[in-house]
Amino acid sequence: MNVNNAASIKLDVYQLVTDQIITLLEKGTIPWKQPWSDAGIPRNLLSKRAYRGINLWLLLSLGFEKNLFLTWEQIKSLGGSVNKGEKGQIVIFWKSSKKENGEEQPEENKEQQTKTKSLLRYYKVFNVAQCNNLPESIFPPAEIKDHSPIITCENIVSGMTDCPAIKHKEPLAYYHIEKDYINMPKRNSFSSIESYYATLFHELVHSTGHEKRLNRVTLSEMAEFGSDAYSQEELIAELGSCFLVNHAGILPTVIENSAAYIGGWLEKFKNDKRFVVEASGQAQKAADIILDLTASPPFKKS
Repeated sequence: MNVNNAASIKLDVYQLVTDQIITLLEKGTIPWKQPWSDAGIPRNLLSKRAYRGINLWLLLSLGFEKNLFLTWEQIKSLGGSVNKGEKGQIVIFWKSSKKENGEEQPEENKEQQTKTKSLLRYYKVFNVAQCNNLPESIFPPAEIKDHSPIITCENIVSGMTDCPAIKHKEPLAYYHIEKDYINMPKRNSFSSIESYYATLFHELVHSTGHEKRLNRVTLSEMAEFGSDAYSQEELIAELGSCFLVNHAGILPTVIENSAAYIGGWLEKFKNDKRFVVEASGQAQKAADIILDLTASPPFKKS
């Protein structure tokens, strides 16, 4: 069977992805807390596109030395092969499906009155370490990292279009939705400057949910602590801030991986198979707004 046609089998893609996240959490691995600084952001070796949304975290959790991936067809086209016994990792993407009266229509049927619906699909990719006989010429040269992570953090904040005001009036970190500002404790109250920016990024992600930005329902309805909207908005902020932290090249000095933290998310994911997939898509949109990278959708086939 063609690996890339695996989506033709009627599987629940939401459940497939969520089960992978649950398995990782039960082993004590928090996918969105995995750094990519040494191995690079996961990307397709040929298209050079970085993987996004939940795909990013699932590929990072594999722990390869180089985060370079290829599809089955790409490997074959290069004259390479997959090592015996190796398994591919699913990558999800949205596919537009034109429908009429509930039935999927062929693409060439242009004259019928149709409506478009996005369907979640997947294909599989393999890390280059799982392959043989790939030509050396396709590998990129080693990156020379000469940027300052803290300066990058400062540039992320100053470069955000329509960034909310950032105040330092109270010893609490929060985003005020009605007045559209962020309050942060003073920098010297944090154990490190990295922790300060990690917290600020969390609040910046919340701010993208304002009605004049992404108008995110989970932000406007998160007033009740512990509600589904509250939990999903917090996960969006967690995922988005982790993306920004990695983008800047910093790591928080304290990584939350307590049993209570993991258990809280496990319960949510087990009760709602769409929870983490949808939150990761929203988190990617939030990070894109902050970084002014709004051209690409969260899940796009590479």
